[in-house]
Amino acid sequence: MLRCTSKRKVFRLGRQCGKTEALVIAILHAVFTHKDFKVVVITPYQTQIELIFSRLDKLIKSTNTTANSLKRFVKAPNFTIELHNGSTIKGFTAGTKSGGNADAVRGQKANMLVFDEADYLATEDMASALALITNYPDATVWMSSTPTGKREKFYDACNSKMYKEFYYPSWLNPLWSKDLENYYRGEFNTIDYEHEIEANWGEQEAGVYQGAYVETAMQDYRYEDQKRMENWVYCMGTDWNDVKVGTTIAVIGFNPTTGIFKLVHRAVVSKDGWTQTAACQKIIELNRYWQPAYIYVDKGFGHTQDEILRKYGWDALIDKKRGKNHPDSKLAKSVKTYDFSSKITTKDLFTRQDKDKPAKPFLIENSVRRFEQHQIHFSKYDAQLEAELRGYIIDHITSTGLPVYVQGNSKVGDHNLDALNLALIAFTLELSPYGQVTSDSTIAFSGNFGEPPIQQNIYNKPQHNKPDMNRTGFVEQNKLVLNKNPGKTRGDQTKLWSWPGFERDAPRPNSRDIRGAPIGPNSRPRPPVRKKF
Repeated sequence: MLRCTSKRKVFRLGRQCGKTEALVIAILHAVFTHKDFKVVVITPYQTQIELIFSRLDKLIKSTNTTANSLKRFVKAPNFTIELHNGSTIKGFTAGTKSGGNADAVRGQKANMLVFDEADYLATEDMASALALITNYPDATVWMSSTPTGKREKFYDACNSKMYKEFYYPSWLNPLWSKDLENYYRGEFNTIDYEHEIEANWGEQEAGVYQGAYVETAMQDYRYEDQKRMENWVYCMGTDWNDVKVGTTIAVIGFNPTTGIFKLVHRAVVSKDGWTQTAACQKIIELNRYWQPAYIYVDKGFGHTQDEILRKYGWDALIDKKRGKNHPDSKLAKSVKTYDFSSKITTKDLFTRQDKDKPAKPFLIENSVRRFEQHQIHFSKYDAQLEAELRGYIIDHITSTGLPVYVQGNSKVGDHNLDALNLALIAFTLELSPYGQVTSDSTIAFSGNFGEPPIQQNIYNKPQHNKPDMNRTGFVEQNKLVLNKNPGKTRGDQTKLWSWPGFERDAPRPNSRDIRGAPIGPNSRPRPPVRKKF
């Protein structure tokens, strides 16, 4: 790694492979062999800066020659090492947790830019820092980290032809042993071991949507090329926001043939002064084209807009020119609100009883299941939605056991994802047994006691309910087994309606009840007889 002459290097290394040590040696070599050479080190955490500068200070003071070159070493306001030849080393934390976007680095100059634990830095942090080398075309850029599973700037650098990648797992350390491997396998879960020891990308530990499923869902099509299909079912999701963010709208179509949910349209309405009004108008226009069965909107920010859309639907319903069959009229009943902070009532699939569930976790888990079952597609050109899916993480678990979801990259947001999830939840709550109990029309003919039904028919369409008036045909149609030899005894499994003349509604000959008494219009039932035990 040190001998490589590339100006841009990226180190993807496992734990205890010497990432920090290699960076420290390279930094010291650069500042001692150049005059007025400026190095900027950026890490996500203060402790990492302290570790690097502590090691720098120790190596500088390890010999009299290098120790005499040290002009000053200060820790406030930022860690700074200055040599007598004019070279400097400055360390900064990126402020990832506070969303500072490496603001403290602005205004600095750098001949060498070093990112340690780069995969823990936000994309905006690294973008702001990379602007430092604008006036230095020959500047050196080094990135070093163990993977976290995110597919962001560090991942892009490792797969870019502009960077020379070095990949070393932890077991290449000369001190590695079988006992150490067993220890780490016992201490780490599968994901942590893959990241920290194997230095592979794997999945993001706190990530809600696994990268492999997101990549499978990305398909080669564009939203502007999609058209409404007559046999598909559509639902719309809307996340209301202010002018700065804009209102996001997602339309999903369900293909009953393939069982795939496809994102066919995504829009963002952002207009100063008229954001909500323009968003309502956009929903009305999309409703006319896509004709969604249901439109789910975020209740938290859109209670008034919900009323506006419903009122528009009722006005269309009583309008003689439009009437009840017009798409505008359906807004009166198709628009429904979803409160993220409340509980919703679903149906238990087995008991059919109502169950209350937290709304936000239920919304997210419903979406996650669609991705895991490969039931959803979205455009591979939708970089914004992809970034929101990959960056969505579980921040922590509350005392009641509920997960708290946040967007790991604060500048990406999650509004398009919310619109997507609202459209998906509409299918679940309105068009599936989880939200609506379905019923069917069943006819069954029972056999003898303890035997399964002879035949069962489920009529899916009303016109099938009318039976064939030809009794013989009706019996054969339902596959009822007729007794072809009526003269045989009862032990030959005589079936229902199997006597001669049944087709003519003739009475059953020599019919007897369970006590052996004849049954007919002129017969009298015998009194019960007590059996002798």
